[in-house]
Amino acid sequence: MKKFTAFMGLSFVAAVLLMSNLYAAEMPDRGPISFEAFDINKDGFITEDEHTKVREERIIKKSSQNQTMMRNVGNAPDFKSLDADGDGKVTKMELLEAQNKQMQENRANRGPGGR
Repeated sequence: MKKFTAFMGLSFVAAVLLMSNLYAAEMPDRGPISFEAFDINKDGFITEDEHTKVREERIIKKSSQNQTMMRNVGNAPDFKSLDADGDGKVTKMELLEAQNKQMQENRANRGPGGR
């Protein structure tokens, strides 16, 4: 029983540390998520798992705050479209280029006059 309790305690600590890492880099309420927020393990690359976890965490955070759904969330690029060279990792430059392209497309889709 003591081993089980110790295991559960360590699991809880690991979960808290993982969640705190998600917020170590500031997660914006609006706009693109920074490379630093996506790169959970701070290895200089974003993996598909990191990308998925951070996006899901942001959606959960927004819904728990009773905020309206993020505009264009359905149009957000998936991991494969961010990974320009197809190596399974997204660099900071790949992310910035994809985010810039996405913002330009969103602006173009608004039409004349704005929103």
